[in-house]
Amino acid sequence: MLTRASAVIDRTVVRFMDRRPLPARPSLSGGSPAGDPRTQLLALAAAYNEDTLGAPSRFFPDPEPPAVAIAPVGDGPLGAHVVDLRYRSEYRPFLPAARDRHMRAVRNLTAHARWWTSGRGRPTIIVIHGWGGGNHWVTQRTFAVPYWLRHGYDVAAFVLPFHGERAAGPLRSGAGFPSPSPLRTNEAFGQAIYDLRGLSRFLRDRGAPVVGALGMSLGGYTTALWASVAGPGDAGGLDFAIAMIPAVSMAELIWRHGEHSAARLEATKAGVTEDLLIDAFAVHAPTTRPVRLPRERLFVIAGRGDRITPPDHAERLAAHWGVGVRWFDGGHLAQIGRGEVIRDVRRELGKLGFPGREPRWSSRPATQTAGTERPAR
Repeated sequence: MLTRASAVIDRTVVRFMDRRPLPARPSLSGGSPAGDPRTQLLALAAAYNEDTLGAPSRFFPDPEPPAVAIAPVGDGPLGAHVVDLRYRSEYRPFLPAARDRHMRAVRNLTAHARWWTSGRGRPTIIVIHGWGGGNHWVTQRTFAVPYWLRHGYDVAAFVLPFHGERAAGPLRSGAGFPSPSPLRTNEAFGQAIYDLRGLSRFLRDRGAPVVGALGMSLGGYTTALWASVAGPGDAGGLDFAIAMIPAVSMAELIWRHGEHSAARLEATKAGVTEDLLIDAFAVHAPTTRPVRLPRERLFVIAGRGDRITPPDHAERLAAHWGVGVRWFDGGHLAQIGRGEVIRDVRRELGKLGFPGREPRWSSRPATQTAGTERPAR
């Protein structure tokens, strides 16, 4: 009954989501290359997939250590020190056709994160929000930050491209990403992974012995993608990955949620198909490459009633990783029963030697004044 009720909530929200998917116009590719939408997608799929699916570093280059501006915010839960982090996103779009448009989105060129820290160099979880997120107050509650602090972790909340303070001008958080335009979406995922790896490098240089990721929805997709790009020992790599209510195919979600829209009908008439979109988005799909972490460090969490990122997405990611899905009874929004699943994952992390005890807090903040710091390489 709880699963059915959660599914109803998700379906109601989907009906009112203003996504306007699949415009059958040149904007589908951001205006390049020239031609009808089908020709554009074929050309973009070829350009993005050539030699990138087997060699992640071509599309996901190793990041330089970022120069991080540190601004203390105050005291947080359980005595944690809260600081905001800002650093310039040095990501350079893979396709030259995307570069001018990328540079015009000025707000998106600065990466943002909020860091709850004891100042003692503890294992750190980077939490990655879902579509439309990026508000730190909401993130703290959605990801139960005090829970992780209580059990010996620091937490850093990353803001995805075109979300929160990175949103373009008056547009709402997430309005520009993900987009039906493969040019915009592919490059934004490239930028997200580049900036996340830079954050991981910063945290490690500040003393974090372990850096993992916990992503939800769009953040779950991003977490799974990161795990296919950089694992333990890689620059800006991950030590563990928790993908919660994840998607595994942006193309399928856009196609499915736009099923009854005039835009999808127009795109279909122009020769655009779901398979063609899948090819155009393949460069960042989490299941197109082998995962780079050991199986015991990978976790997939999903809701049986989820109708926004349906359960089959979690099942496919889990099969790709060679792990089982950890189910709760609720849905995407009403996550009924997720608490016990999170506790199970935390216990499994404890078996790997990661914290499972009450933290000992430092009385000295991680940083006394705002400033800019470039970690030693």
